[in-house]
Amino acid sequence: MSRILLTAIFGLLAFGLAAQVEYTSQNVADQAPYVQPSETSIEGVLERYGSYKGAVLNMTRDEWEVMRSSDVYDHEEAKRILKEHKARWKAEHAQEIADRKAERMQMTGGCDCWVEPDESYTLITEDDQYYTAGAGINVDFSTPPIQMGFDFNLYGITFDNFYLNSKGSVSFDNYTIDWTPEEFPVTTDEVAQIAGFWADSDYRLSGDIYYKVTENEVLINFIDVGYYNMGEDLYNSYQIVITSEESTYLPNGANTQMCYLEMDWAHGDVGGSSGCCGDSPATVGIDAAPDFGPFLQFGRFNTLDDTYNGPQGTGPDADDGVHWLNYRNFVMDSAEDSENLAPFPTANVGCDTVFMCLGNTFDLNLSFLGPEPNQTITVTSTDVPGWDYTITEEDDLANITGIFTALPENVGIQEITITATDDGTPVGETVTTLVFEVLDIVLPELTVDGNTAICAGGELTLTATGDFEEIVWSNGTPGNTNTYTYGGTFFVTGYIDQCTVVEEFYVDQSPYFLPDVVVDPAAVCPGQTALVVVDSLEQLEYDIYQWDADWNGLGGEVVSYVGDAGAELTAGTYRLLVTDEDGCQGQRVFIIETIGSFIPEVTIDPFCDGIPSSVVFEGGFSSPQEGAFLVYMSSNESSGWGGSYLEVIINDDSYILTSSSAFEQFDFDIVAGDNIEIVFYEDASIDSDVLSVSVYNCGFLNATQINDLGPGTIFTSPSECIASPATGEWTCVSAPVDGWEFTNTDQYDTEFIPTSYGLYEICFAEETCQSDYCYDIEITEEPSVELTVIDDLLCDGESETVFAEVDDIGGTATLNWSAPGDDDVAFNEFSFSNTTTYNASIVVTNGCGSASASVPLYSQFTPEPSLEDENLCEGGEVYLDPTSPDTPDLEFEWYFNGNLIPGEIAEEYSAVETGEFCVEVSNQCGQGEACADISIVGDIPLPLESMTIDCLGDGVGVVIPDLPDGYTVVWPDGSTDLTWEVIDGSEYDGQDICMDYTDPFGCETNTVCSYLYIGLPPAIEPEPFLGEDDGVEYWIWSNPYRQIPATSPNGEDNPHLTLCPEVEYDFELHATTWNGTDWIDGAGEYEWWVECPDTTIYFGNPVDIMTVVSSTLNQNCWEYGIELVGSAINPCAVGGVRQEWDVVIDYCALTIPNVFTPDYGDAMNEDFHIEGLEVYDNVYMRIYNRWGQEVYASNNYTNESAWRPNNGETGTYWYNLRLPSGIEQSGHVTILRD
Repeated sequence: MSRILLTAIFGLLAFGLAAQVEYTSQNVADQAPYVQPSETSIEGVLERYGSYKGAVLNMTRDEWEVMRSSDVYDHEEAKRILKEHKARWKAEHAQEIADRKAERMQMTGGCDCWVEPDESYTLITEDDQYYTAGAGINVDFSTPPIQMGFDFNLYGITFDNFYLNSKGSVSFDNYTIDWTPEEFPVTTDEVAQIAGFWADSDYRLSGDIYYKVTENEVLINFIDVGYYNMGEDLYNSYQIVITSEESTYLPNGANTQMCYLEMDWAHGDVGGSSGCCGDSPATVGIDAAPDFGPFLQFGRFNTLDDTYNGPQGTGPDADDGVHWLNYRNFVMDSAEDSENLAPFPTANVGCDTVFMCLGNTFDLNLSFLGPEPNQTITVTSTDVPGWDYTITEEDDLANITGIFTALPENVGIQEITITATDDGTPVGETVTTLVFEVLDIVLPELTVDGNTAICAGGELTLTATGDFEEIVWSNGTPGNTNTYTYGGTFFVTGYIDQCTVVEEFYVDQSPYFLPDVVVDPAAVCPGQTALVVVDSLEQLEYDIYQWDADWNGLGGEVVSYVGDAGAELTAGTYRLLVTDEDGCQGQRVFIIETIGSFIPEVTIDPFCDGIPSSVVFEGGFSSPQEGAFLVYMSSNESSGWGGSYLEVIINDDSYILTSSSAFEQFDFDIVAGDNIEIVFYEDASIDSDVLSVSVYNCGFLNATQINDLGPGTIFTSPSECIASPATGEWTCVSAPVDGWEFTNTDQYDTEFIPTSYGLYEICFAEETCQSDYCYDIEITEEPSVELTVIDDLLCDGESETVFAEVDDIGGTATLNWSAPGDDDVAFNEFSFSNTTTYNASIVVTNGCGSASASVPLYSQFTPEPSLEDENLCEGGEVYLDPTSPDTPDLEFEWYFNGNLIPGEIAEEYSAVETGEFCVEVSNQCGQGEACADISIVGDIPLPLESMTIDCLGDGVGVVIPDLPDGYTVVWPDGSTDLTWEVIDGSEYDGQDICMDYTDPFGCETNTVCSYLYIGLPPAIEPEPFLGEDDGVEYWIWSNPYRQIPATSPNGEDNPHLTLCPEVEYDFELHATTWNGTDWIDGAGEYEWWVECPDTTIYFGNPVDIMTVVSSTLNQNCWEYGIELVGSAINPCAVGGVRQEWDVVIDYCALTIPNVFTPDYGDAMNEDFHIEGLEVYDNVYMRIYNRWGQEVYASNNYTNESAWRPNNGETGTYWYNLRLPSGIEQSGHVTILRD
């Protein structure tokens, strides 16, 4: 076998986790409650959170269970991640943490119950969390049992050790990790415990647990505890003290104390949100366990207020408010369970005499609780001058609040006795005495003067004045002045005798001072970088960032910038200078430490030619011995080196050295392995003979003096510091067989000796950096594989197993099956939900090669063809597709009216005629049949009549076509409803309207037209009309006015109109038509006719007015009488609205006188008046004398303008009269005068 040497490749080690995605928590108080769904596989968990680190920081409790049960889980790595995460958060919030601690320090001593932990206390770290569950480290944990050194008596049972539980309790007979608080005494774990605040706490960001064990006491502090899930906006701080029977720490023989500072939250985010209001209120009290044993419960706290509803307060209206606990103190003797416990005071008052000066006040807010339910507590107080108090009593609780004021009238010692009693059996009584000594001293005024505003990086000095014996500032500085370099709320105390005056003030500091930076990680191994980013909440406040590396010459390099507010930095010292828009500057100087060993990067190729004799690892060394590289620049000239200078190059870093004096010293940190070069640059303005250089390489013993300087390199040398081997421990994590060995297990440089084929995982745990370097060594040969299957046909979704026969001598191969098969198994079961030909394949791969194989599987399903009856357009075709999608395994046969269609075996068929079409579809798994009836779409009758008439008179016409179901229409206005409504008088009224209609199958679109009429029948006001004058009926025309007496020929009752021959008479209907908005003149059509017993005569070209002349009438009807009819017609009155006149034709003879007597002495016969002439128009008249001379002429002779000679004429005259019909009459007439 050959001996394999792995060549070491030196280079920068990338810090693996630095590039991972880190999920950081946000302030959940500003977010709506959200229940994160949990992943159920380790692959899903890692995919969700992007990395192991992201998962550790963000997993749900269920996902933690998945993680802990997987091979991926690395408990030590999880601890490291969470430890760094918490340390980084604390560094970012260091000022806030310090401020809260300063506030707590002010409460330590005197009667205050709180004791701030100091160096004598033990802090519970990630390494102390022995038991974990749920979300694990820094969330759901408990310590192993901690010895007390004395016996603690809890309800008659003694314990000598205790457990600290992350959920806010101290337990004794076992640990408890229950994030769902329960009501005492019935609890799931049945553990004896003192629950300071049993709730869903979370310590991943804020929160620490300290404890201290003395000879007779145990003090436990829960400080700045946050709530689940990583709540960092609200904090709880409380303290539990337990003592032995010999202890005098607590008063009146008590052995248990619970002390509270500010309590900000009540509930975790599981079931609640923003620290409030869930279904599992926090529990405070003592429980002996098991169920129904002795217990004491102070309350169930669920809301963020100071409401108190008693010890058992639960439910929406009875929950207790967590602020009620603020600054309360419960002191009790839990050694025994008496029949009736006396009321508990909620504060430890009266422990010392209170000294007061005139004007001082003492505030008291003291409650007494009844440990047993449904008891009434009564409180009384003695009265002394200056003591003003109020007592309130509720169920299970009584409270006394008051103020004692130091007054001239109560100078001296004053005692106030407060007594609380219950109504139990026997009666429980608690007496508290407060002692005040009022000094006859008037307190002077204490003032603070000075400018209380500072810029970032600045400082201010304030002065306190007042006639006091001593003045002490809140930071502990005594004296009248104090300097502040940051802002906040502070106070100063003036002491006189045993009295104090406190003055509070506020320093307003620019928010740009001391920018917070997040350094991840805080220390790096050589060659690695840390990501340093300004806190995201501050970034918007700064305008300019200046990153200064190698601050004060202490090393460091800016490798790259991440925006303006971040940088990738190597180990060293840096200053970050920030400037805001107002020019106010602040800075942060920070250090990135150098740690770790130099471990080479190695790649181990698989061994494919047998088992190697050994695998060699070399080239690792621990953090090298560090030293200084000193350069002294000397000159005989007081002006120094002038323009000449040196360039010192250490590895890839370059430094320019200049000197303006006779001597300058420069020092550089170097380590083993550094390469150093010094280059001289000469300036002609100074003689180089007066210049010299002294070099000390990692110590003053390694000195080099250079006097003859010439341009160029004057010194080159490696660092003379000495490196030590990289130390740690080699382990073989896994191996195919035993028998392997290392030649050296405690140094990196070693040889690993394998003994067989297979995969070895070996790891070197580097001692300095606490980093693991793991390597896989694969020893094998190229694999081979075959696939087998019993039946390659899978019908109707059935499954089949494919087996892989793999030859892999080293057992290192991965088996990659084609989807949906599972990888790294020897067989897979395949089934399919669709028809397919699937090649089940496998690729077997190890470090020496790969092999592959495949086998086909045929998935088929018994055909279930489907066809639907359809309609065929004339001349068209119907596409029949019985299966979709079509698959290659299917065979088709088509039938028409029960007969096989020869040659039709395609997947689809086009039908072009009416009939029944069927198809049989088959494959290796079976067959199916489907049929469809095909019909040709035919013509239908016209759906509209030639005329559509609506005479309802409601202003809207409705058109309804007569169409079968499924037809669609388009009307002239583009609408498509089957019923069309048209407004009376619209553009479509009185027009031909055309409708397009299409059959349901889209075969054909036709058009039908119809005349649309919307309106009413016409109205008429006919002339002549029958009227009456002095009891006589007349036929009357209005324009021009004309009347003819009505007659009743042959004794008939109805009045008749007598027409004279050849005289024109106008008959008028005066018809009007409704146009949708108004009545207008005229009708659509007219008819005029006359009726007699034997015949009917129609007039041509009828209009609204008809002129009638006797010559147009049949003379055969004259003797019988004639009925003249006029009719106005429109579509709403196709028969017409008619008027009938009964007419009689008479000859209307003229009576022509043969003499008339003008100026005869009377008024008679004054002119040539002809009776009966008034019925005629345009009468022709000529009159001649006896000599034949024309003496008168008129073409429209009337009686109103009859001939009357006015010149005394007498004698006989000849006349010639002609009617319009052409009838002439002639004769003579004589004029006689008196």
